Amino acid sequence: MDGELTVVTNTDPVRIDLGSGQRPADGWTGWDLWAPETPSVRRVDLMEFPWPAETASVDELRCSHYIEHIPMGCTSDGRDLLLAFFDEAYRVLKPGGKMTVVWPALQSVRAFQDPTHRRFIPAETMLYLDAAWRKANGLDHYRVACDFGLEALNPTVDQAFTLRAPEAQAWMLRGMWNVAVDHIAVLVRR
Repeated sequence: MDGELTVVTNTDPVRIDLGSGQRPADGWTGWDLWAPETPSVRRVDLMEFPWPAETASVDELRCSHYIEHIPMGCTSDGRDLLLAFFDEAYRVLKPGGKMTVVWPALQSVRAFQDPTHRRFIPAETMLYLDAAWRKANGLDHYRVACDFGLEALNPTVDQAFTLRAPEAQAWMLRGMWNVAVDHIAVLVRR
């Protein structure tokens, strides 16, 4: 065995929990500006671009209850901060990498109860992250680089709601408050 070189490579996926607070999801590294630095949390300002990750170096991103806190405003080069956030997520994700995003449903008191929420985001906003959709709708001038496919978009609802007929569910989700509590989107980097 003398003279042989053994190379050990880390095959663990790189999974980052954006805006994780003090407790990132199990098996994830948290990035949060205000949480104390620990072995599982790095202090990262998610509104400071670029993030401290190489391009196409992250396998998976998780972002739960952060995007509604993104301030209204623009980057120094005039890009909307919400879209710049998703552009940066796109940059660090590997092709085929997934990003799961959870935020309060627009027609929920939960969206408005927290005085630090800066945006009220309908589920349809996720369409703006798809380059083909932006082009088809004449919005390719928005200066957005990301191109995410929407793998899933589902509301979080009370279990009793699921017992109703599909037609009643659709009607309630379209027009009633506090039926959907959160939205969960799974985005895939193209």
